[in-house]
Amino acid sequence: MILHLCTNDPLVSLVHDLFGANPVRVPDARIRPLSVVVHRRGRSIFRGSLLPLLTDSSPLSVQPSVSQLIDISGRRSRRVNLELGLNILRGFLYGFGLPTATFTTSVQGATTITFSFPTAMRLAYDVNALGWALAGRAIDRTNPAAAILFEQTPYELLLIDSILTSRHLTITFSGAQGQQLNVDINALRQMLGDLGGHASINNDADLEITLASPHDLTFAFSCVRLFFNDEGYITTLPPDLDRRVLNSRNDVSVRYSPDRVMLSKQPGLLIWDRAEQRSKP
Repeated sequence: MILHLCTNDPLVSLVHDLFGANPVRVPDARIRPLSVVVHRRGRSIFRGSLLPLLTDSSPLSVQPSVSQLIDISGRRSRRVNLELGLNILRGFLYGFGLPTATFTTSVQGATTITFSFPTAMRLAYDVNALGWALAGRAIDRTNPAAAILFEQTPYELLLIDSILTSRHLTITFSGAQGQQLNVDINALRQMLGDLGGHASINNDADLEITLASPHDLTFAFSCVRLFFNDEGYITTLPPDLDRRVLNSRNDVSVRYSPDRVMLSKQPGLLIWDRAEQRSKP
């Protein structure tokens, strides 16, 4: 499922268009490079590491590069209304291990919310190096977890090649013009201080809350498709020259993307399909 967002959102557009990355509703430390996503008929399921699916599960002899994303760290999302903002916030708070009710009951008079990731980093593999490292490797057809890749209508095998992470999330609550927020700032500061976060009121009388996590939480990822033959040997890892978008109708749509598979036509937050039962092809 995709929770669609506005196409002209400055933060979402940067993540989705510039990096060809798919934002997730729940930031998750489990989403790492060389993880696998399977996709079929509009369903995207996170399946964990690629290596256990291979006949040769020895580590790949390539290393990712790490870079700080200054553009994303300094950019906020556009303001969204409180209803949509709280819907987005529930997923973010779940990733940071916090209950939504803590904030909705502590902030009165808010009408809009914005989000930002002030410590954004990118961990990425060179796709050419990945192709070299996967040469001669094969999907293990005897692994029951790989069975869905060899069905009559198989799931597509997507490999995560880069992730965008942050240990911090900043949420800004704003009221209507000329309206003050009713906030017990001291109570919020005490609560957040125990969690490693903080709260403050800025010059515009907006409430800024920054949450902290001890882990690098992935809030977006890019992926490429792995092709393999009937024996399971990985054959190609091609660029997506047609900017193909996977969707429930399996059609083709052209949009900008730096040779990555996009899981939705419009920018949005990916909600994993957790119903991992095998469906009829």
